[in-house]
Amino acid sequence: MRRRWFGALVLIVLLAACGGAPASPPTSAPAAAPAATAAPAAAPAATAAPAAAPAATAAPAAAPAATAAPAAAGAGGTVARKDILVIPSNVNIPAPDIWNPYIPGTFILQGMNQNMMEPLFMLNYETGKIDGWLAESYSNNDALDEWTVKLRPGTEWSDGKPLTSDDVVFTINMLKQYAPQLNWSGAVKQWVKSVEAVDDRTIKFTLTGPNPRFVMENLAGTTSQAIVPLPKHIWEGQDPVTFKNPADLKTGAPIFSGPYVVKSFSSTEFDYKRNDNWWGAKTGAFKLPAPLEIRRPWVGDDATAGQMLVNNESDVGGATTPSILKSLQAQNPKLLSYTDKPPIGWIDPCPRMLTVNTTVKPWDKKEMRWALSYAMNRQQIVDVVNEGAGATSSFIFPDYKAMKPYQDAIKDIIAPIGEFNLDKSHKLIEAQGYKLDAGTGKYVGPDGKPLSLDIVAPPFMEPWARMVVQQLNADGIDAALRTLEWGIFRDQTGRGQFQAATDWDGCGAVIEPWFGMQRYHKKWVNPVGTAGTEYVDNTNNAGRWVNDKYSELIDQMGSLPLGDPKVTDLMKQAVTIWADEMPDIPLVQTPAILVWNTTYWTNWPTADNNYIQPPGWWEHFLRHLVELKPAQ
Repeated sequence: MRRRWFGALVLIVLLAACGGAPASPPTSAPAAAPAATAAPAAAPAATAAPAAAPAATAAPAAAPAATAAPAAAGAGGTVARKDILVIPSNVNIPAPDIWNPYIPGTFILQGMNQNMMEPLFMLNYETGKIDGWLAESYSNNDALDEWTVKLRPGTEWSDGKPLTSDDVVFTINMLKQYAPQLNWSGAVKQWVKSVEAVDDRTIKFTLTGPNPRFVMENLAGTTSQAIVPLPKHIWEGQDPVTFKNPADLKTGAPIFSGPYVVKSFSSTEFDYKRNDNWWGAKTGAFKLPAPLEIRRPWVGDDATAGQMLVNNESDVGGATTPSILKSLQAQNPKLLSYTDKPPIGWIDPCPRMLTVNTTVKPWDKKEMRWALSYAMNRQQIVDVVNEGAGATSSFIFPDYKAMKPYQDAIKDIIAPIGEFNLDKSHKLIEAQGYKLDAGTGKYVGPDGKPLSLDIVAPPFMEPWARMVVQQLNADGIDAALRTLEWGIFRDQTGRGQFQAATDWDGCGAVIEPWFGMQRYHKKWVNPVGTAGTEYVDNTNNAGRWVNDKYSELIDQMGSLPLGDPKVTDLMKQAVTIWADEMPDIPLVQTPAILVWNTTYWTNWPTADNNYIQPPGWWEHFLRHLVELKPAQ
């Protein structure tokens, strides 16, 4: 068996909070289905439509010849602190030499995703638009089964070689060929019938069927990342399942297209230097980022990370609670939060969940999953874990403005999910033959064994997980927590080798309902012991729930244009099934209390300056980099 490499999320400290109402949700979202023009895709009809994407332009002149390594500011001398962007991480990377973003479990959030890789498009939560990045526009046919993408003029790899349509076609075909062994490969194999380079700047995707969300889902990224092109001249002939894409600091490898290249790296720190030959600045598509270097050191605890902000030793951080935020700001008035208005945090698109493996008895019965849900005092989780700065959650949707019409449409259906009722929980458990042992206070089955639940969680989910375990034990369930390193957690949940997990399985429905809901489609269910299909943030349907009617409704939703009123009707039917079966147990919304240091850098994305979503651990951080301004 080939060795799998794993990693952990970067800047998790920013996410160590529980639910909340939106601090500044998206202000608008598209209104209609994508027209057969260069206009961006659309979303709910209740909001305004986006402006058209830039028109296609002629192919650029030949790119400069490749150089031995990209030019970089500060390469040979000491760089002043005012020119360095310091972003601590609480992750010690176990395999720092892996730079292949498509091996499942590869750690990409140490800067590879935010500094080096570039998507074709970016979904902007704040506007609801799909903004161009490597590409400038896209169009589709009336049947929604052909999509044409136009690259920006002058796109290049960091070694100076042209980035063309051939690179995009090579990447898509690689993912399709090696499905399901690579991230994103399952979706590519499902949807892409063929892909061709019409010319150096134009790529045509022919799909297996109508898919109005193809660009948004695959090429723009609903959360952390999208499919990113790889340089054909580096990857051709390699086995992408095992190829590490190794770093070579003499040649500038690994080769990506972003504005930064690797300067040095280890399991405890990743340092990057600016590529002054970056195509985005050379062509005028974007401003050259101001930071000459980006440093991402490992910091082992929240207190140290907070003190670094106070001492101006770092520029990006977070607070786990509002009181900690106030304490940090009292010590350093240069610290800026996303918003100072309640509920303080920015709402992450991934509400926290308790996922139950539906292949494990007795949790294969919906009555037992409902018993777990009734045992959850969600408001207590909000109050204790995040000092009340949040909100409970009764479904998988985040509390975003664009999602409100859908939330309103299902509010009566999902209302029972949020109920805390120990009596109902006990009746459901006892109806399955369990009796409460007076001595232990725990339920015992007919076989004499206690009703137990082993719950796994990655380190950053521990605050939610401990509250869940505490509440379940109070309900008479012998619950225990095992905290697992991120890669092990992801591997075990992906393979179905777990009983329950605190996670974020329904993540991704940010401007319309289909993406998050399709995570529970039966197509994602693999046999226990087989790696799960993951392509955005987490394994799809880790609980291995199968419902034919639900999956059929999701397929019907996915074939309709965004904003089609029939989507809401189909969603309500699907949610009714989901709520009855309870394949996953919603807990709380997830506010991230983000903190930026303005001593050296300004123009951070805040509620009052919301040019794009604010988290610094996703691909959208590329937009932050071109918008940041020196304070000195």
